[in-house]
Amino acid sequence: MAGIRLSLIHLLSVSVLGLFPAAGAVAQTTTAETADTGDTGDTGDLGEIIVTARRREENLLTTPVSATVLSSADLTQQNIRSFPDLRGAVSNLELTPLLSGGTSFTIRGIGQTFNQVNSDTKAGFYVDEMYVSRLEGNDLYFYDIASLQVLKGPQGTLFGKNTTAGAVLLTTQRPTDRFEGYVQLRLGSYNRVDTEGAINLPLADGISSRLSFRTQDADGNIKHLLDDGRSGNVKNRSGRLQLRADKGPLTVDLLGEYNWSRTDGGATIPVGCLSSAAYIQNYDALHSLPYCTAYPVLGKDDLVYGGATLTAPTSALITDIASGGDARRGIARYVGRGPFNHTDATTLNGRINYQLSDDIALHSVTAYRRSQATFYTPVNNSPNDIYAEYDDTRTTQVTQELTLGGTAFDERLTFLAGVYYFNQKTSFLQDTGPDWIDPLGYIYDASLKYESYAAFAQASFKVTDRLELTLGGRYTHDKKTGSSYVFFAGKAGSFLHNGVLTQCGYFTGDFLGGLANCAGDPFTARDTHSWQGFDPKIQLSYRWTDTLFTYASAGHGYNAGGFNQQIGSQPANGRFPSFYDPEKLWSYEAGIKAELFDRRAIINLSGFYQKYTDIQSGVNVLIGTISTRQVQSAASAHEAGFEGEFVLRPTRDLTLRGNLAYLSQAYDSIRPNAVTLTLDTPVSSAPKYTYSAALSYDLHVGATGTLTPSVDVRGVGSKPACQEGADYICKLPAYALLGFRLDFVPGGEKGWRIGVYGTNVLDKTVQLARTGYFGGFGIDRFTPGRPQEFGVEAAVKF
Repeated sequence: MAGIRLSLIHLLSVSVLGLFPAAGAVAQTTTAETADTGDTGDTGDLGEIIVTARRREENLLTTPVSATVLSSADLTQQNIRSFPDLRGAVSNLELTPLLSGGTSFTIRGIGQTFNQVNSDTKAGFYVDEMYVSRLEGNDLYFYDIASLQVLKGPQGTLFGKNTTAGAVLLTTQRPTDRFEGYVQLRLGSYNRVDTEGAINLPLADGISSRLSFRTQDADGNIKHLLDDGRSGNVKNRSGRLQLRADKGPLTVDLLGEYNWSRTDGGATIPVGCLSSAAYIQNYDALHSLPYCTAYPVLGKDDLVYGGATLTAPTSALITDIASGGDARRGIARYVGRGPFNHTDATTLNGRINYQLSDDIALHSVTAYRRSQATFYTPVNNSPNDIYAEYDDTRTTQVTQELTLGGTAFDERLTFLAGVYYFNQKTSFLQDTGPDWIDPLGYIYDASLKYESYAAFAQASFKVTDRLELTLGGRYTHDKKTGSSYVFFAGKAGSFLHNGVLTQCGYFTGDFLGGLANCAGDPFTARDTHSWQGFDPKIQLSYRWTDTLFTYASAGHGYNAGGFNQQIGSQPANGRFPSFYDPEKLWSYEAGIKAELFDRRAIINLSGFYQKYTDIQSGVNVLIGTISTRQVQSAASAHEAGFEGEFVLRPTRDLTLRGNLAYLSQAYDSIRPNAVTLTLDTPVSSAPKYTYSAALSYDLHVGATGTLTPSVDVRGVGSKPACQEGADYICKLPAYALLGFRLDFVPGGEKGWRIGVYGTNVLDKTVQLARTGYFGGFGIDRFTPGRPQEFGVEAAVKF
């Protein structure tokens, strides 16, 4: 972000006090004056709300963007400890946990819910101005936070590629020139023990440091029938060190962070077993007891069989009626390894801000991130699972941004211009077994190099004191180079099995013959391609009074094209046979923001219409014998909806807040080559509506103490699920979750806080995703949300 008139100090007004909810904490960050006192006086004034949606600090109520901003105090008070907890708390935001150990963001119905080597996000995620290109480990940054901002609608002009849906901005607490810190302990259900803390150390005049940490430990909430184990545990470790040098016109921020997670990979809950499915039939041909008979659906939302393990390839297995051809050859991989998810992420970030004059600043952001996620999450989690897959994704990324920003013409003109470079290298390995659709196993080993260059500029001009016009544009050049190795196919041939001449062939012949007798050649491909995009933006805003603001805008978003790297045969020219085009979106938005009743009420309303073209649709298709995830440029669509958010403080001590969002989507046209799409197919799996409401009240205890009870409800409407091809054939049920907190703060600038909390208090079963009988697996299953949990927190600030 470019500093404008002041050295770049983003959101430092939200200090460690954020962990100690002050009277009537609201769902936005506040100015330094409000945060320092923790009090807005007898008037009940809600305070100023700061947002950096236009890459500079502004009052949210006079910024022409639809955004939700949460401070650290808000996150604590609403029991938000990770991205999935935001579900329902932020309007038109849907979050889906990924098997790879991260969370995908869908904003206004646009997002990406699969995470292979060739997939790009559609909602950009930024940590301290660093774009995070891959989703693995993104939850692990969620500690010692200054603010979280969710910007809705395309943000391509200032934030760049892959922000078609919007952008999520996470800003951590920065070092200050004071010795201070905090420590927090959380104990709760399922033997939860979480710790978090930070210490701020001044090192010399103008030089300070901050060390932050977090640990999270909890047992799994899904029980096993056949053993004493559980699934769904939590075990995370994170540490962050920051240095800041503030020397007159020069400010330098350096950050190093390491995140580590070791879990059991979680589990899904089967709700159906289809004996006619291809995987099930192949299993049944080589076992005396049919699969659906051996492992009938248990019918409980928190129970699986347990005991699933990896063994690759499938031909290395021994069943009760047959031995695979590779069973005794010593080539089996991962034998006996149970479900797991291991994620590591290392981040280095350097930000330099230099004030060239009182009005102009030069700003540089240099960042490096390396991540690795290896995991195995079973389908049925039974001792003879129908399918198992080992995945290993490794990514390094380097980004560099240089911007020049400032003001001119007596501050009537505010401008920002810059250049940007991005380099990503990702490798992805998928190795299956047991895999009852691929008798010889399935190996998909792919790599992708992704380079991007961009130049952008945006300027806002005050035509009058109340009327402002904003124009901007960004040019992006993207280049991708990919390579793939795929093995799964057998070959014609014969071998002796128990003295009998046996033919190789799908499925049983290849299983009995094994790799030595029946393995065919692998398939390989390599390709390079480039795309360009231009993202313009125009905004017009008018401040009718000091408390009423309106705006209208039109903006463009762009996602680069790509190629499908999961090939199913050997291309004659050695190049990928299937490409998809860049995805584009025009968004038209209007909004009104108002402060009413002597700033006791804040209301933000926005409506939007979006035209979505060359949509990159994910589709499940058979390549050879395996169901694979492909991307196709399939269709165009439109979307329309609205978002409303409010914060009310009728009295000094009573705070109410809430939001309501609605979304409508429909296809307008389908390309002739699109697979399984029709005009009636849901455009995405986003719900039509989301909502939340919360209430808190400050009870004054003694001279300075505060006891704050709060309660909230968050609701998500039903949503399409069970993807088959490109269509969705079932719906997830709507749900509403009830939560509460009770916090006691004795008062004073330094001190402690103790609180109790409850989440999903009514213990509702929540289906976050559901597969249907996806790709012939034969097991219909859903991903469960967290169950009812209670706990206690204690924190001390020093």
